[in-house]
Amino acid sequence: MSRPPRKMPAPPPPATDPCPLPPAPPALEDCCRSGCTPCILDLYEDALERYQTRLRAWQARHQQRQASDVKPSARDTQS
Repeated sequence: MSRPPRKMPAPPPPATDPCPLPPAPPALEDCCRSGCTPCILDLYEDALERYQTRLRAWQARHQQRQASDVKPSARDTQS
C-alpha cells in the first residue's frame, strides 16, 4: 500500500528579510506631456504595482513567521 506524498511546508523566511521600499514618485515636471511611450508616469505605475505585489508577499511571510513564533501559554494548555 503506498502513502500519498506529504506536502512540504513553505520554508521559513530568511532572518534578513527587509520590508520592500516603495518606488519614488516622479516629479510632475518629469513628464514632458508629449505622449511618450512609455510615459514616466506609466513606468511609475508599473513600479508601484510590483512594489505592492512584493509588499503583500513580504507581509504574508511575516504573518506566517509570527504565527509560528507564538507559543501557547500555560493557561492555553490547561484543560
